[in-house]
Amino acid sequence: MATVAAKPQPRRRGGRRLLIAFGLLIVLIVAGVVWLNVAAQASVSASAALTVYQPAASTSRNATDFTPATTGTVLGAGDSVKTDERGRASITLPDGTVTQLAGNTQIRLDSAHFTRGGSMHDVSLTQQIGRTFTNVQHLVSGASFDVHGKTATASVRGTKFEIYIKADGTMIVKLFEGTLVLTSINGSTVTLHAGQQVTVSPDGTIGQPGPITPDPDDPFGPALDASTAVQAGTTPGTEQDYVGAPLHNGERQTFTYSYAGGNLVKASLGYPGSAMKLTVKAPDGQQYSATGKSPIVVVVNNAPSGIYSIYVDGVSGLGTNGEEPFVAVASVEDCKSADTEQLGAIHRGFTAQDLVTAVQQSGATGVSNLGLTISANTISGAVIGAQGTYSGFSWSGSAVMTARDGALQIMPTGGSIFGMSVPAQQVVDQIAAVIGQNPNNVNPGFIVDRLFTCNTVMMLDGRVTG
Repeated sequence: MATVAAKPQPRRRGGRRLLIAFGLLIVLIVAGVVWLNVAAQASVSASAALTVYQPAASTSRNATDFTPATTGTVLGAGDSVKTDERGRASITLPDGTVTQLAGNTQIRLDSAHFTRGGSMHDVSLTQQIGRTFTNVQHLVSGASFDVHGKTATASVRGTKFEIYIKADGTMIVKLFEGTLVLTSINGSTVTLHAGQQVTVSPDGTIGQPGPITPDPDDPFGPALDASTAVQAGTTPGTEQDYVGAPLHNGERQTFTYSYAGGNLVKASLGYPGSAMKLTVKAPDGQQYSATGKSPIVVVVNNAPSGIYSIYVDGVSGLGTNGEEPFVAVASVEDCKSADTEQLGAIHRGFTAQDLVTAVQQSGATGVSNLGLTISANTISGAVIGAQGTYSGFSWSGSAVMTARDGALQIMPTGGSIFGMSVPAQQVVDQIAAVIGQNPNNVNPGFIVDRLFTCNTVMMLDGRVTG
């Protein structure tokens, strides 16, 4: 396969301004507690973000009155999501845990909470009907992730699994990675191991676990294969997934991926059968294509910076109903400070020391002994801890920063002064009053496609607006 040389990456002044803004925001998150009334720390609720791959999806507060929803919709405790026959969507938690919904599926986010340190503590979902595939990120000790069906509950840790609930209440659970404990309504339990599936009857009887069997109607198999293929040899956190509408012979679908790196871009296409073609068009106009058995993989070495176009062509055998293509794209990035913008693609890399230095050079008064930490390796979001002195008061705090619908969301998870706790919501209100922006929707000056951490470096990838 031909390769192209990467062009030099210019430095941009915009990243410096963003760096200072981040540093000040973090200080406000934790130092803001000195203005607040001291109170007992309640559990900190975590919200989730909805992505609509293919319409239609809708949401409801009461699981009855549904209204159309779009990508970026924020889901809180008690919110339900429903897809129609052609709808495809996903629910993403701040730690990168993703639950994908197939068509004709309904699920409710019962609750989700952070620990004071910013990790996920507990998540509870209730699935009424349809198919879901969930990739749960590693949970800290004592944390829980439960999915309740009509007749059983699946409890997992760091697991990839699928749940299919039929109209009569029959529940089929497939486990692809990790372990899963299934508890039925009659109290019986079964432990599944990777590569197994089990069926729970409408009366709660759990069948005998066995190997996962192929299902031609299951849309998640090709998606899992494509995602697994693209993750090999790329930087965790750089993956973006796309689900296309049913594709027919001779039709083309286009997706885009921003990359300001200069190393490697990798795309993978998964689909149920027939024949499709995957093409990656680099910013310099070079095109790289492949066909063959799903998943199809295309790799661009020495990848130039800019906006990549990903084309999927229906070749033959797709039938009158067509087939949904699943595209995963990832890249290789260096885990270090960065301020790059070229041909519409943007990359920022911030270390904890970058943020500390920015605060020190910003002229902020009253701040001393500032120490910051950034979570080591997360595929989505960043957990930031801080401590120091503000106007003579010692304080500490933590917050989670995530990318949501092209903007940034900052969620304080705890703060204390004199060793006494401060409610996180009070910190949110204080930040909003001081910076004049809602910390749930901070505009960094560009569209944020990905935010993750890599060896304690906070990485932001995106593209220019317009």
